[in-house]
Amino acid sequence: MSQTVKEVAITIKRKMNNLPRVSTECCIYRVPDKLRRAIISIGPFHHDKKELQLTEEIKLRYLTGFLHRSKADLPACTRMISELEDRIRQCYQEKLTQGSYELVEMILVDAVFLVELFIRNYNWNHGPDGRDLKDEIFSKQWMSDAVFHDLLLLENQVPLFVLENLYNLTALSTTITFFKLSYEYFKDVQHGHELASTGVHVNHLVDYVRALQLPMFLRRAPSKQGKKTGRVKELQEAGITFKRGKETSVLDVIFKDGTLKMPHVVVHEWTEVYLRNMIAYEQCHHEHKYISSYAILMDSLIGTPDDVDILISAGILEHQLCSADGVARIASIINGIHKETLRDSSEFYYSSLCESLNAYSRSRWHQCKAAWYRWRVILNRDYFSNPWSGISVVAAMVLLILASVQTAYSILQFYAGDGQRLFPARK
Repeated sequence: MSQTVKEVAITIKRKMNNLPRVSTECCIYRVPDKLRRAIISIGPFHHDKKELQLTEEIKLRYLTGFLHRSKADLPACTRMISELEDRIRQCYQEKLTQGSYELVEMILVDAVFLVELFIRNYNWNHGPDGRDLKDEIFSKQWMSDAVFHDLLLLENQVPLFVLENLYNLTALSTTITFFKLSYEYFKDVQHGHELASTGVHVNHLVDYVRALQLPMFLRRAPSKQGKKTGRVKELQEAGITFKRGKETSVLDVIFKDGTLKMPHVVVHEWTEVYLRNMIAYEQCHHEHKYISSYAILMDSLIGTPDDVDILISAGILEHQLCSADGVARIASIINGIHKETLRDSSEFYYSSLCESLNAYSRSRWHQCKAAWYRWRVILNRDYFSNPWSGISVVAAMVLLILASVQTAYSILQFYAGDGQRLFPARK
């Protein structure tokens, strides 16, 4: 065993032995502002931030739990990370300043925390027997939500091969793949489809979550210039109907026979973070910018809360935001996300869809339908907004009709029996 591996193992063991006891009387907590600020650091980018040090003790407790279920001891786990050090360093864009000792210790603690987190999540969700009611994360909903939020951050990642290698040291790995374990944790992110572990290359957890959302049938980039489409309300006025689609990927948006089918989307408190980090990752790494294209499409469709209301009524959108103005917030989130995307039309995968929507809504017949729809809205708003105003309008119309009939009757009476006055003969 090398001297570095031995020293790292001894250091971690000493920290584990010096952990303070968890008080059963604890009931007053310090929590992040609005539960939106990062509370946990994963990987080297934010490791030294003082405000994130409170969760380091939790990581070490999780390491203790992992070693109890692992087929390897702490020195063996440390040796594994040490042997992967060069490959780990190559995964980060910046040159890491941590030395071998510090990096190996940090990656081991952080990676083991993630593996143990996923295992405990699996046990927690599969019956009360697997639940530890004293768990410092899963027993507190705010903490569980905050950690989930932080694992969607692109800068908060470790290479997936490290997680898989550590997971393979547990007995659970013989019955459940790491991809399956990860899916159990992230499956509520827009209800993505489960990913088979064979033949799929994933770099880290953000990359994994993105892969869950990829359309079932990958689209090719359009060869002609991409276009935006009208707002939801404008399309509805032109006769286009909106319907909730049954596809598992939110990216599978289909327009056919005047109906735009869009899969169900739940907007959570972490949705904005999720979209921003997916888009950032695509801009930095991926040739195919599916999430970015989806963000541009949604920004094109949604401009006001009225557009959001229509999609909610159609069962396409659902919000679980802790806010009274949730509909307005959804519109604000969607309109802000697209600013992070590249506007290169060759990367917009919904170009043909937008062209079809535009062609359908701009035909003469559908333009007339849109005009009639707007007039009907004006009538309902200005004249039929309540029963009394509606009765007044109807009464006025009846009076107008009666007056017209009376006038016509008077004219006919005046000219009765004298056709010459009614129809004078031409000279």
